[in-house]
Amino acid sequence: MNQHTPPQGGWGQQPPVSGHGPTQPLQASSLAPQAAEPSQDDRVLAAVAHGATFVEGGLIGPLIIYVLKKDESDFIAFHALQSLYFGLAFLAATLLTCGFGAIILVWPYLIFEVIATIRAYEGQWYELPLVGKYAREKHPGPMGPPPAQF
Repeated sequence: MNQHTPPQGGWGQQPPVSGHGPTQPLQASSLAPQAAEPSQDDRVLAAVAHGATFVEGGLIGPLIIYVLKKDESDFIAFHALQSLYFGLAFLAATLLTCGFGAIILVWPYLIFEVIATIRAYEGQWYELPLVGKYAREKHPGPMGPPPAQF
């Protein structure tokens, strides 16, 4: 073939656009079904469940929210339950170490709760360390339950 021979379809002609190809980006909806975004009310209640840590220690607030909303919204239930678990883990560490654990763990505990509060308000299924996978087992959300570990 001569180097001046036009490519098939002629010079300057675009190939016909059909389906998904390099000329047309893939739409997110064609890849996988998307889970419904949490509503504004769901995001606020999930953030309140985490934010209750700064008012009453993270046990009573998340428990009340979880009991009231566990059947209505997996998003709220997931965040409230993991905040409750995180508060219980902090309380257990404090009691087992006669209070010394609180001195060491209070700042990481509060920082993770701040991050979780922000992520919940943004509508993300953020998992807290140590307890997030246990909350996900009860309320898997769009990502499903955590993989089994052997």
